[in-house]
Amino acid sequence: MRLEILLSAGIFFGGTFFSGYALRRLIKIKNEGFLFSITAGTMLWWALMELILVPMTMLHVSFQSFVYVYSAAAAVLTVCGICCWKDIMEDGKMLAKEWRKYLTFGHLAALGFIVYQLVYIHHHMYLEWDDTYYVNLANEAVYSNQIYWVYPETGSFPDFDKRYVLSLWPIFYAWLSKLIGVIPTIMAHTILPWLVIPLAYMVYALIGKKLFPEDSQLQGMFLAMAVLLHLFMSGQHTAGLTFLSITPWVGKGVLAAVLLPMLFLLVLRVSRKNTYKEWLLLGISGLGGCLLSSMGIMLIPVFIGMAAVLIAVQKRTVSYVLCGLASCLPCLVLGLYYIYLTH
Repeated sequence: MRLEILLSAGIFFGGTFFSGYALRRLIKIKNEGFLFSITAGTMLWWALMELILVPMTMLHVSFQSFVYVYSAAAAVLTVCGICCWKDIMEDGKMLAKEWRKYLTFGHLAALGFIVYQLVYIHHHMYLEWDDTYYVNLANEAVYSNQIYWVYPETGSFPDFDKRYVLSLWPIFYAWLSKLIGVIPTIMAHTILPWLVIPLAYMVYALIGKKLFPEDSQLQGMFLAMAVLLHLFMSGQHTAGLTFLSITPWVGKGVLAAVLLPMLFLLVLRVSRKNTYKEWLLLGISGLGGCLLSSMGIMLIPVFIGMAAVLIAVQKRTVSYVLCGLASCLPCLVLGLYYIYLTH
């Protein structure tokens, strides 16, 4: 299983790393570092999957066809990112000059806690009733070759459940399990935590860097505090802080632990640089969040809209509201389509 974990991490982090550089080259964002490229590339991968998956599900296309199409699209993004080797070298040189300032006590403590969390969840697996639906949805996709047209709890062939049809996060790890050659249950419970947990803390590290740009000590303390909150400050199994520790394969957990902090990071960036490229990143992340949970289709526009209004009041310009509305457009379109499906 160690080999499967390494292969999955290599495909996911390697692909998102290079895809992030392809996105950065396209919208001309430089000198942001390796972690930013991975997180931006992840948002791009999830947004791309949402764009491909929704129409293919509605058209009753086979899961195998989806695997071919999405894999090809991800491969193209990865190859484009590899061609951005000059940008990669620039970030590598910057990291070589600055790596010592990230060896603070806070950073080292955070790293130790993260390793502990990964080892703990690897040896103490948590199972719950949601697995009978969400994990089986991924299993049915692989073994029946149908995307959401087989009801995962009974194996029957009814019309799809309209509550979840626009946010099929289990298909993401079903796709990974198809590439690696393991069953989706193992991918969800054993392998996916090694991808989602580091990704979440990459986002927190970037938030700390943005909040305290001149103080690496505070950056490390912020990251360590974020890890401690996820480890010890959760009160019930459905709390946002708990999801990352016990069910990092659940879509709404990834929404709470990765996507919303990523939106907070991008809102911070937008508040300091009102450029089209920052709003475009926000829109891509919002669309990617729609893949994770149907709750995100509603929650993301609320989050971005409130932030845009508050920044517009602070800056005394209506442009932030208009740009915020534009970045929420994919979520609003999906929301309207959801209303159409359910009425």
